[in-house]
Amino acid sequence: MTGYSRIVAHAFGGPEVLQLEHVSELPEPGAGEVRIRVEAAGVGYTDTILRRGRYIAYTGGLPLTPGYDVVGIVDKLGDGVSGLTVGQRVADMPVSGAYSSFMLRPASSLIPVPDGVPATAAVEVPLMYMTAWQMLTRIVDLPRGAPILAVGASGSTGRALAKLALHKGLTVIGTCSEANLPLVESLGAVALDYARPDLGDAIRHAAGGQGVAAAFDAIGGKSWEISWASLAPGGVLVNYGFQDFLESGASSDVAIKAMTWFGGLTQSGVVDGTGRSATFYDIRERRLALPDEYLADAAYLLAQMAKGEILPAPPQCHPLGFAEQAHRLIAKRGLGERIVLTP
Repeated sequence: MTGYSRIVAHAFGGPEVLQLEHVSELPEPGAGEVRIRVEAAGVGYTDTILRRGRYIAYTGGLPLTPGYDVVGIVDKLGDGVSGLTVGQRVADMPVSGAYSSFMLRPASSLIPVPDGVPATAAVEVPLMYMTAWQMLTRIVDLPRGAPILAVGASGSTGRALAKLALHKGLTVIGTCSEANLPLVESLGAVALDYARPDLGDAIRHAAGGQGVAAAFDAIGGKSWEISWASLAPGGVLVNYGFQDFLESGASSDVAIKAMTWFGGLTQSGVVDGTGRSATFYDIRERRLALPDEYLADAAYLLAQMAKGEILPAPPQCHPLGFAEQAHRLIAKRGLGERIVLTP
């Protein structure tokens, strides 16, 4: 059979909108483009937001092929492409389109993957590990031993935060559900149940009584308030998402109110004399603004994987047709491991 397969949603909605379809002809790369044969497409929470039509940064319309991060083999070069060779393994963060056996990408966005790094490990880098690493190195600058808070430490980015923070010599406190406490502890973090009524006090106690030097929180709402209260003097709250709003289906007024409250935190530490601050991190916006920085950070992480210094846990691997079930599993929360589609 010629052509290729991909997952397509012809409408926004639940997991059932994800359909496997066959395309009779392979896409042809234009000038400056590369065709890659997909080896691994990560499945993540952001993909489920995209499928529901709630991802603000997506402007591609329908039909939609999800898939935020991808690793594959260079299959064909378009005119004017240099520095890449057919058969070379590369990684990228296309935001959408990775749930496919072949796809086109700009050559300038592709990250060479070193020998010895399997596709299913490398696919952790473009989104999850890069988000964690840039927040830990580009957004904050902490001394060895400093305590940090990873909210949702059992999730894909939370696990990356814990691993990379420990790689940097930091002390990690991770919140999660009661069921995932053993998982977070296995990462080397202090695990706390996010449902406990004294969570803020427990975080400060685990951090030695003064609070954490930085808190990384993609939940929003009440979680931001707890994270802010958990900061030590001079600490930083890093917001990198608004999951609470996306999951609750709350109105835009609720979101605006929460974001306005968060925005006010940038001056709160100055006003109350604690020196605390808050900031927002968006990997997509930062990559667009600083593409060379993104490529350099990705190359560093992949090099560390090649050396065995950073070892992501083995993911669940499934064929493309598993996409609908994968989205259903993510919706249940508490999965504890990455799902990767391997076309």
